[in-house]
Amino acid sequence: MKKPWFVFIIGSFVILSVFFGFFLAIASRLALFEVFINLTPTAPLMANANVLVVGVDNAFGHRSDTIMVLHTDPSSKAVSLVSIPRDTLAVIPGRGLDKINHAYAYGGVELTRKTVSQFFGIDIPYYVAVNLSGIVDIIDELGGITLDVERRMYYVDYAGDLYIDLKPGVQHLSGKQAMGYLRYRHDDGDIKRIARQQKFLQALGNELLRRDNLLRSPQLFLTLLSYIDTNLNSRQTLGLALTLRQAQEFGRVQMATVPGHDMMVDGVYYLKSDEKQVKEIVKQNLANN
Repeated sequence: MKKPWFVFIIGSFVILSVFFGFFLAIASRLALFEVFINLTPTAPLMANANVLVVGVDNAFGHRSDTIMVLHTDPSSKAVSLVSIPRDTLAVIPGRGLDKINHAYAYGGVELTRKTVSQFFGIDIPYYVAVNLSGIVDIIDELGGITLDVERRMYYVDYAGDLYIDLKPGVQHLSGKQAMGYLRYRHDDGDIKRIARQQKFLQALGNELLRRDNLLRSPQLFLTLLSYIDTNLNSRQTLGLALTLRQAQEFGRVQMATVPGHDMMVDGVYYLKSDEKQVKEIVKQNLANN
């Protein structure tokens, strides 16, 4: 019979992975984890690999609002996370030059995976797609989240059913308010938004790791599952979650953002990436050394 503490530990591993921008779909296979560990105690559950992480915000159309690549190195107990601004100019296979986040609208997560793989010049075999609207439910399930809002944020879009009204300072936000914090776009562009995303994910991770929330992790875990899609199998998912946990404990987490400069084409804004710097970021964060 499965011991309760094992369920709680696995739940905490999975929930910790939210800190890095994605949720893991393995509820139906939890019973297999102990079998995997017992049968192959020394074999790595997941080797060095790159994982595409896509956050889809349906409130702003069928496009990826968040694009990241996670590199996991179990042998070194380290992970790297590289964020790509959604307006980055890229070649979308079969479509040509366009904003990289449009790949999801044209061909879903698979075309996005191919586009990002080509953009970085690396193999990205795995993906995790997250419906960001689910964050509202997760945060409300937690009873809210504490954030230090950097500035006054006010924006109303009646057509998009979006109402943001946040004052600066440390405050406890509901799920809807937290999504407003993430969706606010009227500042200095994608780089600022990515910084807010990383700050939010850290706050969410801290909230999830509170003892009372860890003990409720199976319930939270089941809530997470309905908002994700992944091609990782159960063994790979467990291995990834364990590596994330170890990387956090040992302080071996690197984060980077694709750099570039503003560019206007026919009145449309793009971010033109710096190819030299992108190659260096790939070498340092996403390539197997």
